[in-house]
Amino acid sequence: MLHLTRRRFLYLSASATFATLATTCARDQNTATTRLDPIATTWDEVVEMARGTTVNWAMWGGSDQVNAYADNWVAEQLQTKYDVTLNRIPLNDTVEAVNKVVGEVQAGVTDNGSIDLIWINGENFRTMKQGDLLLGPFADKLPALQYYDTNDPSVTNDFGLPIEGYSAPYTGAFYIMAMDSAKVQTPPTNFEELLAWAKANPGRFTYVAPPQFDGSRFLLTALYGVTGGYEQYSGAEFDEALWNQNSPQVWAYLQELEPYLWREGSTYPPTQSRLQELFSNGEIWMMPAFTARIAEGIATGQFPETTQAFAMPGASLDDPSFTAIPVNASNPAGGMVLANILSSPEGQLQKFKPTVWGDSPLLTRSMLPPEMQKEFDQVEAEYGIPLQALSKQTVPVVNAEYTTRLEETWEEEIAG
Repeated sequence: MLHLTRRRFLYLSASATFATLATTCARDQNTATTRLDPIATTWDEVVEMARGTTVNWAMWGGSDQVNAYADNWVAEQLQTKYDVTLNRIPLNDTVEAVNKVVGEVQAGVTDNGSIDLIWINGENFRTMKQGDLLLGPFADKLPALQYYDTNDPSVTNDFGLPIEGYSAPYTGAFYIMAMDSAKVQTPPTNFEELLAWAKANPGRFTYVAPPQFDGSRFLLTALYGVTGGYEQYSGAEFDEALWNQNSPQVWAYLQELEPYLWREGSTYPPTQSRLQELFSNGEIWMMPAFTARIAEGIATGQFPETTQAFAMPGASLDDPSFTAIPVNASNPAGGMVLANILSSPEGQLQKFKPTVWGDSPLLTRSMLPPEMQKEFDQVEAEYGIPLQALSKQTVPVVNAEYTTRLEETWEEEIAG
C-alpha cells in the first residue's frame, strides 16, 4: 500500500481542482485586477492604496527567530514607512495556504480572500501558478528589484519553473554540510567519499528523517551525488524514464550507508533541531544543514568552536524562496509593499545577521551602493562561514516531483 505524506495528499487534492480553477479564475481574475492592475498601476499608486490597511502574510511559523524577524523588524518597517499593519498567519506547511486559496476561489471568494502574501517556493508555487491562482506579474514593479540580477536562475526560476514576475525574491538558502574539524580532518567532497568516511567512523553521521523538509533535501543531494549530477534533472518537467532508470542507485546507496549511521540507522532524527543537538553534544561529527542554521549555531555558541561548513560540489543545494500574492487577495497593494520590504537591501541585510536569522541574501551585492556593500561584507565577516565561496559550489533544486518521489520511496525502501 502506498502511504502518502500529508504534504503529498494535500498537493494532489489541490492539483485535482485545476480544471475547475482555470475556468473560474479566467472568469473572475478581472475582479482582482480592477482593484489593482500590477502592470498599469504605478508604485506610488500602490503605496497610496496600501496606506492605512492591514496585510495578511501567510508564512511557515516553525522558527522563533524567523517569527521574531517578521513580528518586530518587518512589522515596524511596514508601520513606520507605509502605515500598514502586519498580520502574520503562521503555517505548519505552506500547502495550508495554498489549499486555503483553492477553497476560497472554489467558493466564489475572488476579491476578498484571507491571504495577501505567501512565503512560497517549489511545488506550492507551481500549483498556484499553473492553476491561475496568483496575481501578477507584479515583481518588476517593486523598487527593490533593481538590486537583483535578472540573469540569475536563482532569481528567475523556482524549482525549474520560470517565475515570470509572479513572485518576488525573498531569501537565499544553501543546504550544505557542517563538521567538527577537531574530529574530521578531511571533509568528503562527494557521496562516495561520504560513504567511506561513514564506514571508517560508524555512528558519527546521520540525517533527518524525510519527509521532514531538511531530510527531503538530503535525499535530493543524494540523487544528484549518486546518479551523476544535477544537470540531467534540470528540465522544467519531471522525467519519468530518467527517474525509473536512476532512482534505484539512490536506494542501494542509502541502504549501504544505513548501518554506519547514528544508532546504526535504526532510527533517524525527527527534526533538524534534534540533529543539531546530536552535533552539539558530539554524538555525531558531521551533518547536512542549511547555512543559516550553521551560522546561528556558531554565533550562539551552540556548536563547537571547531565547527566548519563545507559544500559537496555539484550536490549541495541552492534553495531560495519567494513571496507571491494570491489572485483573490483582499489587499494586493499591501502584499506588494510587504514583498518590497522583504526584497529590499535593508530587509535582506537584517535577516542575514546570524543573531537575527542568518539566511543569505538573494540580491547581487555589486549592484548596491558602496556603503551598503560594506555592511553586507561586515555581516559575512561575522557569519562564521565563507558563504559566497560555498554558494558557488551549489546547484539548483529541480522540479518538485523528484523530491515527492524521493520522500515516498524512502518510506518504502529505507524506513519500511
